[in-house]
Amino acid sequence: MNLPIFSPTPITQSSGWVGTAVAPRVRTLRFDAIAVLLIFLIGFGWYLSGIEQQDYHLDESRWINRAHFIEDVLDPFGPTWNHQYLSRGQPPIGSYSIGIGLLVQGRDLETNKAYDFRRVRAWNEQYGTLPSQADLMAGRRWNAFLGAASGAILYLVVRNLTNPVGGVVAAVFYLANPLEVWYNRIALADSTLTLTLALLFLATIHFMRKPRWWLAIAIGLLIGLGGGNKFTPLALSLPMAGLGGLICLRAWWFRRQHPALTSTSFWHLPAFSHMSWMLLSTPFVALATFIATFPYLWPDPIRRTMYMLKFRQLEMDNQYRLNPHFQTNSPWESLQMTYDTLGNTWSSTLQIFQWARMDRLAEILGPTDMWLAMAGIALLTIVGLRKGLRSAELMVAALIVFQFATIILSMRVAFERYYLPIMFGEFVAIGCTVGYFTTRLFPPRAPVDLALPEPTNR
Repeated sequence: MNLPIFSPTPITQSSGWVGTAVAPRVRTLRFDAIAVLLIFLIGFGWYLSGIEQQDYHLDESRWINRAHFIEDVLDPFGPTWNHQYLSRGQPPIGSYSIGIGLLVQGRDLETNKAYDFRRVRAWNEQYGTLPSQADLMAGRRWNAFLGAASGAILYLVVRNLTNPVGGVVAAVFYLANPLEVWYNRIALADSTLTLTLALLFLATIHFMRKPRWWLAIAIGLLIGLGGGNKFTPLALSLPMAGLGGLICLRAWWFRRQHPALTSTSFWHLPAFSHMSWMLLSTPFVALATFIATFPYLWPDPIRRTMYMLKFRQLEMDNQYRLNPHFQTNSPWESLQMTYDTLGNTWSSTLQIFQWARMDRLAEILGPTDMWLAMAGIALLTIVGLRKGLRSAELMVAALIVFQFATIILSMRVAFERYYLPIMFGEFVAIGCTVGYFTTRLFPPRAPVDLALPEPTNR
């Protein structure tokens, strides 16, 4: 049996989703706009409804304490950026985000002192390290807003890869997921990272289908901002640069073999406007963004980055010793724990069936999240390979796999928050699985400028 994904409908100028007729395109845009708005409003209301009942997380004290970083970035050589614990212990983008969230809600940046984890909570309460209720709720409302925005952008990511059904399913799985609900209702940095990843995926899809320098720079900026939040997203520049290198090598070889068909260039290399140079630029833009947004690094970027990495390693070692029930001793053990955790404890399928009071069925079908995600990665890869190196599908599959592999290989303690970057890729893959298998009923949006001009762009 030929599945729709293996025999895609040819895209023609008369296609109702693509062609010159204005009405179908307008209807499509209207549907997408309505879907995005509804997903955002439902998500925002859903997250807001639980922020007051959500248990307090001790890390909220640290993030709200660092809200003043957004103001201190205007004084990049001031005392905040000295070589001290709070500056070197965590990149600042999450702190900037919390600070912006407080400011837009009319709060100031004079918050609590930093929580001292070496002492008991009673001591911390006495010395003012717990945030005020007003600051806490403001931080949580801000993350509810960011979480809802991520759900809306997730719809656009999957909708651009498949169709509206896939986009809606991805958003439903995201909004229903208990781990996402938990972290979008507390004042930490993880909602900011999820939104950054969502924007990165969307920008990548548009870039792969219509390469432009401004999109390539935007991708590098988003990777750098992601790294300025949690480090690991910096690894996402590797598949970008790797693909860019392959495309550049292929273009160089083509020019050597067919000099009469290509314009004269230095060493037969492609022109600077070629897609490959755009992709190769992303690690440099990402690194520059990471450094530029973090004044602590400015006096000595290389050495201070090494300080940070060494400090993070010491923290991971301490967390490993203090939390034996979260320990992972090998990548294989991390992989097994991730499958069990995301397929059972933090499963959207499990949650949906439990809401429907079908507990027995929920227990049986809990791992469905993981099965659908693995199928989605496989389908994205197959479609991408059929379309070629320049396909959006292949790059999205690479981003999902690289993000997953980076976290699994570096994980020593399986804290819940470490799964969140993995989970965004999981929801994209889940939506793509459903989208591909419903593509005959709901045709996908046509790719734009998927093929670059030949032979001048070789």
